[in-house]
Amino acid sequence: MNAFPYADKTALVTGASSGLGAEFARQLARRGSNLILVARSTDRLRALAAEIEQTRPVRVEVLPADLADRSAVAAVAEHVRGRVHLLVNNAGLGTYGPFVDTDRDYEQILVNNAALVALTRALLPEMLDRHAGGVLNVASTIAFQPGPYQAVYAATKAFVLSFTEALRVETRASGVRVLALCPGPVQTGFLTALGDDRAAHTAIYSRLDRADRVVTVGLRALDRDRGIAIPGTRNTLLAWGPRFTPRAVTARISGRLLRPTTSDPSRA
Repeated sequence: MNAFPYADKTALVTGASSGLGAEFARQLARRGSNLILVARSTDRLRALAAEIEQTRPVRVEVLPADLADRSAVAAVAEHVRGRVHLLVNNAGLGTYGPFVDTDRDYEQILVNNAALVALTRALLPEMLDRHAGGVLNVASTIAFQPGPYQAVYAATKAFVLSFTEALRVETRASGVRVLALCPGPVQTGFLTALGDDRAAHTAIYSRLDRADRVVTVGLRALDRDRGIAIPGTRNTLLAWGPRFTPRAVTARISGRLLRPTTSDPSRA
C-alpha cells in the first residue's frame, strides 16, 4: 500500500485553531500539503497560518466559520469545492455532567455530526470522480460504548464512527481512503472547554495523550489505508473490551469511569 499523496495536494482541516486540528495542520504541512484551515477563531487561525508559512513552503488559507451555523458550513463547502484532496473532519464540541444539568446538546449535534456529514457530502463526490483522496473523521474511544455524564457527546461520536465505517465500505476500491481516528482524551483545550472542572477528576480524563502522537497515528493509518485507528494499548482495550460485555454492564462501567471522584457529595 502506497502512502497517501500529501505533497502539493490541499487538505481542509476543521477545528484547526488549536489542539488536534492545529497539530494536523503542522504535520500535513511537513508532508507538503497546502492547507485550508477552518475554525471560529480568526486570530488563532492567522497565527497558525503565519507559523506554518514561515517554516514550510506551502500555501495556507484561513477560513473562519462557525460550524454550528448551517449556512456557514454551506458557504465553506461552496468556497472550497474542487480544491480539496484530504478532508479532516476534526471539529468537535462536548459538555460534561448529568444530561439534565447540561446544555448545548443541539450545538454538539450540529458541529460533531451535521457539519461533518455536510462537508463530506460536498467534497466526497469530487474525490470519487478523481479516484483519489481521503476523508479522516475524528471520532473517539467513547464512540464504542455509552457515555454517562457525556451522553450527547458519546452519542455524536458513535454516529461519527458508524458513519465512517459505512462510508468506507461504500467507497472500497474507489481510490478514496476513509478513516475514523478514535483517540482517548488528549492534551488539548477540550477538557477545559467542557465547562465543568469535575471532568478532570475522573478515571477517564486522568490520563491525557499528546496531540502530536495522536495525529501521527492517524496519518500513519491513512497511509496504510486502515479503517479505524486507536492510539495506544489502553485506549484499544477501552474501545474493544465492550464487545465481550453485555451493553447494560458496559454502560455501568463507563459511568463509573466518567463519574467524578470528589469528597463533596453535593458535587458528585
